[in-house]
Amino acid sequence: MTRRPTRWALSALFLLLIALGACRREETGSETVGAPDDPVAAVQAQAAALRDNDLARFARLSLPPDLYRRSAELWDRRVALAEPADPADAAEYEQLMSRLLADDAEEALMRDLEPKLAQLEAELAGQWPLMQATAGIFLAAAVQASEDLSPEQKAHASELITALLAWLRPELITDRQRARQAIAAAARTARQLDLPTLEQSRALDHEQALAKGSVALAGAKEIARAYGLDLDRALDGMQAELVSQEGDRATVRVRYPLLGTTLAFERAMVRREGGWYAAEDIAQAEAELAQAETELADPAAAAGQDAEGDSAAPAASDPQASMSGADTAAD
Repeated sequence: MTRRPTRWALSALFLLLIALGACRREETGSETVGAPDDPVAAVQAQAAALRDNDLARFARLSLPPDLYRRSAELWDRRVALAEPADPADAAEYEQLMSRLLADDAEEALMRDLEPKLAQLEAELAGQWPLMQATAGIFLAAAVQASEDLSPEQKAHASELITALLAWLRPELITDRQRARQAIAAAARTARQLDLPTLEQSRALDHEQALAKGSVALAGAKEIARAYGLDLDRALDGMQAELVSQEGDRATVRVRYPLLGTTLAFERAMVRREGGWYAAEDIAQAEAELAQAETELADPAAAAGQDAEGDSAAPAASDPQASMSGADTAAD
C-alpha cells in the first residue's frame, strides 16, 4: 500500500474548513458521542468543533457511533499493514520538517523566500489579470470535471473559487511582512506537531492523527489570518436553516460570510442512531469500508487496481487521506 506525505493530508484539512460549511458556535464537550437529534443543531455542533480546532469531536459528530467505530478501526488496521514509506518521500518530508524545526527557521526560510518573492513580483507585474482569468478557467473546469462532487457541491465550489480569486491580488501574494508571519506560524505548528519523520507521521493511530490534525488545523488558520483570511470569523458568521424535513431525511441550508461576500449551500441530512448526519459523509464512509472488505478478500486484485491508477485507490490505502474522507467527512 502506498501513502501520500502527511502534509498533503494537512493541506486537505485546511481546505476542509473552507469547503465544509456549518453554523454558529455552540459549546459542546469533547466527550460527545453522536450528533444532536436535530438537523440544524447537528450542523451547528460540527461548526463548533471546527471553530475549536477539535477534529476528534468533529469526527464523532460526522458519523453515527457504530460507523465511526468501524472507520476508526479501519484506519488503525491500515496503519498496522502499511508498507514502508517511499525513501524519496521520506527524505523530502524530513528535509522540510528539519528546516521548520530549526532554531533559525523563520529567518532562514524568509531569507530563501525573498528572491522567489522578488521574481514572482516581476512575473506578476502587468500579467495578473490574464493569470487570474486563466486560473479561474482552469479551476472551474477542474470542478466541473470532478466525478466526486454533486451538482450542488460544484456550484458551491465555483462560488468559492470566484470569491477567492476576486480577493487575491499580487501585492498580497508578495507581501514580505505577511510572508514572515505565515512562516512563523508554520514553524510554530511544526514544533507543536513534533513529527520530524514521515515514519512517525505514518504510525499515528486514528485518535493520535485527529489530535495532530487539530494542531495542523489551528496552524492553517493562523497562516490564513496572516494573509487576511479569517476562517474563524467566517465560522462565527455562519447561519443555518431547515429547508425541509420528512421522516429521517432533511435538508439544511447554510450561509456564511467570506471575503466580503456571502456563500451558501445545502446539506442533505439523515437520522441514524438517534442523531443527524450528512448523507454524503455516511455514504462515503460506507463505501470506504466496503472497498476495504474487497481489498482484504482479494489483496492481489486490489494491488492490480492500484497499478492501473484506480481513482479510489489512494483513499483506500492512505490513512491520512481518509482523514479528509470517511473520518472527517470533508466535502
